[in-house]
Amino acid sequence: MADIVQAMERVRNGGIRAMLPKEPVEALCESMNIPFRNRLLTPIVTLQLFLLQVLTGNTAITHLCHLSGLSFAKSSYSDARVRLPLRLIRALLRWTLKQADVFCKNTIGPRIMIVDGSTFSMPDTPSLRERFGLPKGNGIKEGVAYPAAKFIGMIDLASGMFIDCLCGTMFPNDMGLVSRLHPSLRPGDILLGDRAFCSFSHVAMLNARDVFACFRLHQRRKVLPNARTQRWMRPTSCPSWLNPAVLASFPAFLDVRIVSYHCARRGFRTKVIHIATTLPDDSVWTDEKVAELYGHRWKIETCFRHLKTSMNSGVLKCKTVAGVAREHLMYLLAYNLIRLSMLRYALRRNVSVWRVSFIDALRRLQVQLIGLGGVDSLVLVPLRPGREEPRAIRRRMKEYDLLTVPRGEWKAKKGL
Repeated sequence: MADIVQAMERVRNGGIRAMLPKEPVEALCESMNIPFRNRLLTPIVTLQLFLLQVLTGNTAITHLCHLSGLSFAKSSYSDARVRLPLRLIRALLRWTLKQADVFCKNTIGPRIMIVDGSTFSMPDTPSLRERFGLPKGNGIKEGVAYPAAKFIGMIDLASGMFIDCLCGTMFPNDMGLVSRLHPSLRPGDILLGDRAFCSFSHVAMLNARDVFACFRLHQRRKVLPNARTQRWMRPTSCPSWLNPAVLASFPAFLDVRIVSYHCARRGFRTKVIHIATTLPDDSVWTDEKVAELYGHRWKIETCFRHLKTSMNSGVLKCKTVAGVAREHLMYLLAYNLIRLSMLRYALRRNVSVWRVSFIDALRRLQVQLIGLGGVDSLVLVPLRPGREEPRAIRRRMKEYDLLTVPRGEWKAKKGL
């Protein structure tokens, strides 16, 4: 019994103080009127175990027992995760953003937000297949492929933290998701994005919120030589993701500034890049500054790589729709907590947060969560401008055939 008490104290106090103090969790549970009994897997302990699980590559529950030093049944832990309300995890995400605002309060200039989309897959269950569907392609069918979802995320350039994120089916229009992220924007913000987000309706919606747009010009819009502006007319047909009444409220046309520049950096396929922006053409936002600003858009690709590769969130394990939503939100919470520790260290060392090693911060939080102290320093990534690496792998993959029929059908053909 004494061992269990000691393990619970280590789980409650060892890593929680380093990542997620129990006070905001208890305050949120009380304000949201979330009842819980004084059991082994309280909301705080369950959150701690859930964080430890996703930070160790979404490890198995049996491994989680060894890491935490707590003995609990798989079903008990699964039920405790189900009892965690989604609104509690979302509230904790907002709490991490408030902590980052405290550290970034002296930041000069407008907030720069970056938006982009990515995907993740999940187990092949009827409910997930019905909700998210299967990816498209030759040979894709039930029993062979796995359901996949698209998510649209928005990060703050100052901290690298996810401000908001929405999940949907694999093949919707990106605008239908990104427009639901607009309430997270503030007047004066700048939104960066690729050409998928460059449209009349999207820019008009941002203008209505006093948010500046800076997108790669859509490939269907051609640029005349030496053109500085384009006049975009309101579309005659309403997009499927937009309410016709909202479209009718937009102005008849928009004058959009066009910035073109040559990209001489090695490794970049496009040599001439055209940017559509609503930033004013003045001494602050010169063409060179706009080009430099748009270059930061690639940082969200690094965030997705950290989330999906370093944290192993590309394939989720829950088998229900609510479980997938909860698991994905917990990954975002863990990611933001890692970024928060990186932000603290960057301010202490007076360096950019993008120079702090994400994987090193992840490893330190892993050991802190199991009650170890770790070291007080983090690895700083050296500045390597113009670095180019081949987009190829050296290690040869094993030559296995691809499964083209359901596993049961394959075994029947082989007489197994």
